[in-house]
Amino acid sequence: MKKSGILTALAGILMFFVLLCGCVNLGMTEKYSVDSNAQISHAEYDLAMDCSTYNLLALSARQEGYNTVKDAIEANLSRNMGNGNIAYAEVWDPQTNRVTISLSRSDTYSPPPDSRISIQEDDDDTVTFQDTTFYSPGLLQAFTSAGAGMNPVPPPPPAPTSETIWNASTGSYQVVTITPTPVPTKWIWDSSRRQYTEIDITPAPVPQFNASEEQEMVRTMLSGITVDYYLEMPGKIVNTTATTVNGNKAEWHFSGEDIFNTTIYAESQPPSLVPGFTSLPAAAGCALGALFLAYWRKRSR
Repeated sequence: MKKSGILTALAGILMFFVLLCGCVNLGMTEKYSVDSNAQISHAEYDLAMDCSTYNLLALSARQEGYNTVKDAIEANLSRNMGNGNIAYAEVWDPQTNRVTISLSRSDTYSPPPDSRISIQEDDDDTVTFQDTTFYSPGLLQAFTSAGAGMNPVPPPPPAPTSETIWNASTGSYQVVTITPTPVPTKWIWDSSRRQYTEIDITPAPVPQFNASEEQEMVRTMLSGITVDYYLEMPGKIVNTTATTVNGNKAEWHFSGEDIFNTTIYAESQPPSLVPGFTSLPAAAGCALGALFLAYWRKRSR
C-alpha cells in the first residue's frame, strides 16, 4: 500500500467521524533533500493530528491487519523511504490533545523501484524530481461521486404477514398469520425503586444519506487534511509545479480535494562553478581569459 493508501484507509472510518463531529484534523509535512548524484540525502515525514483522529488511525491499522499504528505507517511509507535506517517517534501533547508521528531518514539512498518518487539526471547534469504519491484523480472521483450515476438499490420487500403451511391433521394447506417479532427488551435492576424494570433496547436505525449528502460529507472530511511539502534540490530550480520557489528550494501547500490533483515536480540546473556562470564552458572561458590577461601584463613590462 502506498502513502496515498493511508488516505484511502482513513476515508472509510473518517466518514463515520465526520458524521459524529463534522470535522477531522490531520496535517502532513514532508521534507526531501536531493544531492547532485540524483539521490535523496535526507527524508522526513510528519503526521500531526488530534487524539480522536489518532484513535481512528489505530482502528484503521487493526482493520488492515497491523498490530500498531507504527507498523501501519512504516509499511505505507516503505516504498518511498525504504525499509532501513528509519527513525520513528510519537509525541503526545496532553495540553493540546494532539499527537505528532515523525519518521526520518538521514542516510543517502535512492527511491525504491516501486516508489512513486523518481529522480533523473540528464546528460547536461540537470536533475529532475517527481513525486506522484498524492496524485490520484480516480480516487477523488470515487470519493466525491459516491452514489452518483449508479443504479439505485431497490428497497427490501416488506416482511410477510402470513404464510401457507401444510396441516397434517386436516390433510390440507392453510394460511396462518405471522406475528411480528416483538420489540427487544432488557430487564435491569432499578436501585432507587428496588425492583427490576423492563427497558426498550431496539437498535437505532442507521442513517441513510443521498448522493449529494455523501459528497458533502467527503468534502468536509478532506477539508481538514492539509499537506506541506518541502524540497531542496542540488541546484537552482528552473521548472516546477511548486507554490513557492527560492533558489534551490521549493514548497507545496495544499489541502482538501487538491490533495488528489497535485503532482510534485521540479527541475534544477547544476550548481554554478563560478558566480554568475552556470556551465563548464563559461567557467573555462573565464579561466582562459584570466591566463591571457596575466600573460599580456607580463609581456608589457
